[in-house]
Amino acid sequence: MRTDSNPSVSSAKREAEFFDGLVAAGGSYEPFAEAAWRTLASRLERLLPPDAGPLAILDVGCGTGSSEDLYRPIARSYVGIDLSMTALAVAHRNQPEAQWLRADAGVLPYRDRSFDLVAFSSVLHHMPDFYPALREAFRVLRPGGFVFAFDPNLLHPAMALLRHPRSPFYLSEGVSPNERPLLPRELRRGFATAGFSSIRQRGQAAIPYRRLAVGVLNRLLPIYNFLDRAMEQVGIGRWLGPFVVTFARRPHEGSGHS
Repeated sequence: MRTDSNPSVSSAKREAEFFDGLVAAGGSYEPFAEAAWRTLASRLERLLPPDAGPLAILDVGCGTGSSEDLYRPIARSYVGIDLSMTALAVAHRNQPEAQWLRADAGVLPYRDRSFDLVAFSSVLHHMPDFYPALREAFRVLRPGGFVFAFDPNLLHPAMALLRHPRSPFYLSEGVSPNERPLLPRELRRGFATAGFSSIRQRGQAAIPYRRLAVGVLNRLLPIYNFLDRAMEQVGIGRWLGPFVVTFARRPHEGSGHS
């Protein structure tokens, strides 16, 4: 069967080609500053129960490997998957001790109940339909396991004005073929439909960027990062932060959930 006859496969192919080109041109793809990873690591630590223990982690959308830093403190084992072979080559070159694999989130090459935590590292918003990926995450998680995701938040003014394809101010530079910010309720509905329970969600600010894809906007980056940090400090980030964090569990057996 031709791969481009399947919409989900052809969408994945376009995303892979985009990031292959992006990484090949720049040698890497690291938009976040180190402080952004610390913010996300702190958020995940607060969401996990104190007795979670070291976890077997699957990192979906690992890119060139920076997200591994986020999960290392809680990892018993770690596997990073991505669609871009070019990005994975960079990840392997920088961190040869970790496991890196090219795989599609919608068809994971792992047995049922293989992981304690499935992380979607800013990747669900690249999928026209992220439901199959959530169902696969549910399948490969052990009962009681966790799922964690962070994605651009459509409630954030800059994301809505500059990064949503329907906005009259949309800037397409640096945007992959299927990329768009997501509403928190859209994500929550998807997680619930996939079978997850105990869903927790919040906006997240204090995620500074090293650089922006739209070159002219980099002049304003210090101002953006300052306002982003202030948004978290005054509490607005909980709702209007540039990213939305979603955390949930696969129910234990016999809990009455699917």
